[in-house]
Amino acid sequence: YADGIGPWKPYLISSKQVDANNDGKADDLNGDGAIDDRDRVLLPASDVLKNAHAEGLFVHPYTFRSEARRLVSDYKGDAKAEYLRFYELGVDGVFSDFPDAAVAARAR
Repeated sequence: YADGIGPWKPYLISSKQVDANNDGKADDLNGDGAIDDRDRVLLPASDVLKNAHAEGLFVHPYTFRSEARRLVSDYKGDAKAEYLRFYELGVDGVFSDFPDAAVAARAR
């Protein structure tokens, strides 16, 4: 029926906004006056990858981008760090709008 799946990357490693002062608003972690992915923190990986591999499926999450504003705070603006996190988790490949960055990180 299927050889693999291509889940949205937050289904493998999700993130959340932080509200440390409990004012009901997301905290601006990087202090730039805007709330975006840079103000989110990673959560533990889900079991999606493990379960897919247990069923013999390959996993290629999407969509990876290199702009700092699209990277969760844990990656500190380094797209390579995000690729490496997913490769270390065990994904078989990725869908990226920056294939040169994806290949360079994979070759590391």
